[in-house]
Amino acid sequence: MARDTIFICHATPDDNDFVRWLGARLTGHGYKVWADMFGLKGGTPFWNTIEDALREHACKVIYVASRASVDPQRQGVRNELSVADAVRKFLKDPAFIIPVRLDDVDFASFPILVHQLNALDFSKGWGPRLIELLDTLETANVPRTEHDQTAEFERWRQDAVKTAALVNAEPEPVLTSLSPINALPANIRYLKVNTDVAAAAQALKANGLPFSAFYQLLITFADLDAVNETLPTPLVAELRAERSLQDFLDGRAADVTTPKRAEAHNIATALLRQHVERHLLQRGLKPLEQRTSSAFYFPIGLVTNDKVIYTAGSGKRTYKKVVGRSERNRVYWHLAMKVTIVLGATPFVRFKPYVAFSDDGQTAITDPKRTTPIRRRFCKNWWNQHWRQLQEAFAAWLADGQAECAIPLDGKQKLVLAGRLLQLTAERHIVGDLQFQDEAEDPEEPDDDDDDIIEEFGEEGDE
Repeated sequence: MARDTIFICHATPDDNDFVRWLGARLTGHGYKVWADMFGLKGGTPFWNTIEDALREHACKVIYVASRASVDPQRQGVRNELSVADAVRKFLKDPAFIIPVRLDDVDFASFPILVHQLNALDFSKGWGPRLIELLDTLETANVPRTEHDQTAEFERWRQDAVKTAALVNAEPEPVLTSLSPINALPANIRYLKVNTDVAAAAQALKANGLPFSAFYQLLITFADLDAVNETLPTPLVAELRAERSLQDFLDGRAADVTTPKRAEAHNIATALLRQHVERHLLQRGLKPLEQRTSSAFYFPIGLVTNDKVIYTAGSGKRTYKKVVGRSERNRVYWHLAMKVTIVLGATPFVRFKPYVAFSDDGQTAITDPKRTTPIRRRFCKNWWNQHWRQLQEAFAAWLADGQAECAIPLDGKQKLVLAGRLLQLTAERHIVGDLQFQDEAEDPEEPDDDDDDIIEEFGEEGDE
């Protein structure tokens, strides 16, 4: 049987209002949703039905953590989580269970089966966190139904009406955190060098040209001429083979040793990420090396007035500050981005926002013992919508206000990104809940000049 259903585990009836809201929203976005308040028919064996939904149909389980559901006496919730954890292990999917925090329940009170999982915090508002949940489902490639969802949505709608929520059958745009890849490079090249591959690899790495060493070959998107221009004399590379990117990803390449699918996928994503990061450096961002990845931050003065002016999704002109001064913490803060490449049915780049700090506006502080407490204080009220707007401004800056951003790959090939974040459209929406917004609330306790991080103006250039 197909695993195509999002199972919502919650405390009944305490959290039913939230589940009605969430189920309607997810259904409106094309997902198949199961909750026990609708999935159980009169006379059906209670636990058999729930267990079947979990074991045979669930592709993800959303656990609604609340004061009611964490109660150890809620044996039904505990039983559902126990089965969900068994399915998680069977599927080998560490992200099978997605906790969402509904109220002010202490994270330490979460059941042990979800205690170490990252929870999405809906306690400060349902609407803004929905976008983050949709991002999570989209990234995990949770399937959307191809069938007509009208009847299913109507079932959720009818129950929502009972709670005075008005549902309109009108489209609603939702901004994601993803930058779509409009064009991937067509080919990838296998190069052979006239010396030990390690020597060539060292030279290429020193010059920042992205490559991957594979046995005695170099795999790269770069042209042969670009590679040879980078290699010092007497090192010379020659073309061993050139294959389509799709054949490479599928592990198919005749007459040349090639990595299998999983390794090929990792090599391709790593190469493309390195090209994107190299482009960020060429645009003037500075690297902040960390244990698992690097973040690339705006130094002071890179953009005029340290503000990125852009057109938001609604068509309004606005701006975001990307560098500022915190007198309270006696540091400069800098917007930074980490890069992740996802090559799936719909390839995209995720620019994950981060905040770096410096004493002089140029050189980032690298000591986490100093920056971590500052970051916690400084960003504590930067809710998801605020981060999303920073990503939106960054995407516009990267594309220089154009519809696309073409990143050269050392030759004729290019990686082409959309100039705007991916925008999804739900066919229905709940009135007064979450409309498409290009304004975010300012932080509740703005740190010094944070209160003007988000400002709007009517005409272009009229601040």
